[in-house]
Amino acid sequence: MDYLKLAQEIIDGTREITPDEALYILESTDDWWAIYAGAVALKNGISANEVRLNTLLNAKSGLCAEDCGYCAQSKYSEAEVETYGLIPNDEIIKKALIAKKNHASTFCIAMSGTRATMRELKVMGDALRTIKEDLNLELCVSMGLLDSEQIDYLKSVGVDRVNHNLNTPRDNYDNITTTHSYQDRIDTLDRLNEDDVNICSGFICGMGETDEQLVEMAFDLKEKNPYSVPMNFLLPIDGTKLEGRHELTPLRCLKVVTMIRYLFPRTEIRISAGREYHLAEMQNLGMLLVDSIFLGNYLTEKGDPVEKDIEAIHKHGLKIYEAVTVK
Repeated sequence: MDYLKLAQEIIDGTREITPDEALYILESTDDWWAIYAGAVALKNGISANEVRLNTLLNAKSGLCAEDCGYCAQSKYSEAEVETYGLIPNDEIIKKALIAKKNHASTFCIAMSGTRATMRELKVMGDALRTIKEDLNLELCVSMGLLDSEQIDYLKSVGVDRVNHNLNTPRDNYDNITTTHSYQDRIDTLDRLNEDDVNICSGFICGMGETDEQLVEMAFDLKEKNPYSVPMNFLLPIDGTKLEGRHELTPLRCLKVVTMIRYLFPRTEIRISAGREYHLAEMQNLGMLLVDSIFLGNYLTEKGDPVEKDIEAIHKHGLKIYEAVTVK
């Protein structure tokens, strides 16, 4: 196959890849680098060399009642993790100011737990309004299950999108989590769509999923029309159910990023947790395919220093997207 031609057809909107083609990308050998070259052309043809920077704040940590096997914050986890309730608004705003200083255009706020209470959202509301009005940052929140009243409130204080990851394929879900289901996740994404809020939804690679399962999940996700797709790579944290699991290679991770690029040509795709560890020497090749990256630390694990990421972006001739503040 001529992958540069395929990329151009996708750019022109006359072609989409099929599940069989997505699976072939993951399993490719002899023509792998031609496939990668097509993905670079695809990225360049739609969003050129621009990359967006996201910063993540863990605003409430630990003591989560869910049993997600990858997460140090689960009450079933024996991992050493800091636990605290919702942090004060002035601390949230301070973190947003640092994000802005580091050229981030999106500020992401996560809270541990199955669901946030309306009281917690209203306590945080003033901080969200201030960040939106004074810093002109896009706001994304990750707060578990949300009802329509909560979604409407978050929209009213300036939240741009809600993160709710599918995490792992349907047929692998019970191996990772038993306190909620894959269908619960799908239903939540449907509710977000019904309430007309942009979706940020992705997954974690390296938790025992097969290539076929990963492709099936990716096409499930495409049906939900997400605004952004974060790709995470399992960090096997000591004390969690998945500690010691190491099934990823840099090339495997790069193939996953490539497959997602072909499948979501106009969606903001992002390499997130685990990119430094698993993509390793191929991380820069991954950066050429995506629209955004997370800067700095993740929920409970550290990432690369901000300065290192920004230096890499400039070395590769990429341009950092920055929103223009209008006052």
